[in-house]
Formats: sequence, structure tokens, C-alpha cells
Amino acid sequence: QRGEHLDIYNLKIDKAPTMAEIYLKLTESEYADTGKVGSVSWLIEGINLEDAQDALRVDIRQLPRDASATQKAVVAEKRQKLAVRISKYHERTDAMTQGIEVNSGTVPLDDIRFCTADVVELGPEAIDLEFASEEIGEEVPAEVMGIWMP
Repeated sequence: QRGEHLDIYNLKIDKAPTMAEIYLKLTESEYADTGKVGSVSWLIEGINLEDAQDALRVDIRQLPRDASATQKAVVAEKRQKLAVRISKYHERTDAMTQGIEVNSGTVPLDDIRFCTADVVELGPEAIDLEFASEEIGEEVPAEVMGIWMP
């Protein structure tokens, strides 16, 4: 038969697990491995929050310059809901890391090599927006709030 030699390209590999399958497996093995419950869901929530921040940045970028009050209100509502979720996450983080020196001389930083897209998207003035806003007592926008994870 013609094309028989192309059969070498028909790879027989297992499909990669979905995020839900990975989450389920980690959750089921969590207690056996660490003796604690909740750390996997805490990490997953942190990742989900970062994804929500990315989505909010996209929504903000897609707003037209002459956005209507309704469009601005939708974004403002998403920003507020995300800020509440991040605050609750930080409270849970404080409870989970009680007694652990989280900021013991090191500050978690993003690798600058991978952050150039954020600088281009938000503009150079947004590089240290979170720090600057905290310094002068302003509220930090939810899309740039820091989310601490190990």
C-alpha cells in the first residue's frame, strides 16, 4: 500500500492530563504527602487570581477611548470583585503561613525577562504602580495587586 512509510508519524502517546485531572490528583494526594489540607487549593486559587488579573487587563485594554458609562461600570465592578477575592486570598495566606517568616530577607520578584509585555501593555509608569500607590496611600488597582505565592 502506498503511504505505508508515513505510519511512523502516527504516534501512540497518551493524552496530557487536563488541569482538572491534575488538580484532582494533587488534592487526593495532598494530605498523604504533607499532612495538611488546603495548600493545593490555595495555590490553584493564586493561579486563578493571576489569570483573572490578566483577563481584567485585557478588558481594560479593549475599552474604547470614548467608553460609555455602562462599559466603565462593568470594568469597575470586575475590578472591585477581583480586589475582594485578592484580599480574601491574602487573609487565607496569612492564616496558612502563620508562624512562618514569609518575608525573611527575600522579596518574591518576577523575572524581569518575562515582564516586558506587562510594561509595554500598561506603560512605563505602571512598572512600580503597586509600590507607588502604597507609598502615597492610594488604592492599588486589582489588575496590578501583588499575589504572593511560593
